[in-house]
Amino acid sequence: MKLTAFQTHKSWLIRAVLVLAVTGLAEVAVVWYVRRPILWATLIAGSLTLSMLVFLAFPILREESRKSATGI
Repeated sequence: MKLTAFQTHKSWLIRAVLVLAVTGLAEVAVVWYVRRPILWATLIAGSLTLSMLVFLAFPILREESRKSATGI
């Protein structure tokens, strides 16, 4: 069975797209509704790396360590 790239990377790709979408929507909401949005927009954009670390890197590392511990 030949897997496509999406099937192979689906576990982290969907989470990455969701994190990017939520961050983008938060940016739009802040710029649209806040009176002086520069500070908030930079904080939201700066938190993207932390969000990717928390929602992507840590779960992937935890899953890999669990796979290696069980020998799968």
